Amino acid sequence: MTTPADVERALVPALVVGIACYVLLRWAAVPLLTHLENGMEYAMNVMVVGLLLPEYCWTRAQRRVSGHAAPFAYTYGDAVCAVANAGHRCVGTVLSALREAVGQLGHRGALWGGLLVAGALLWSGLP
Repeated sequence: MTTPADVERALVPALVVGIACYVLLRWAAVPLLTHLENGMEYAMNVMVVGLLLPEYCWTRAQRRVSGHAAPFAYTYGDAVCAVANAGHRCVGTVLSALREAVGQLGHRGALWGGLLVAGALLWSGLP
């Protein structure tokens, strides 16, 4: 049998999470997605530098020994840069589309999002 304390124990966390989701969707999501886009760009740049650093060291050492770089070194660098550019375009497109969609949410859309999350939390029985 369900007691009022059990209902309260399940309902209060779900309401708190629902209100937090409403606030997040309504006011905080667009600035967070803007910063996420910049952060993803920086993370991809660090990854590309990590992939290009061994090639740079190898090419530099080979130039000291023979006076010219191996031809595959340029191919590897071009391939890494092409993949990085494709990743930048893909991440930028997805995050800007997501930012536009969240930016168009009104109070009702954010409220429905919060209610759906609270309902899912109650339905799963997590609290």
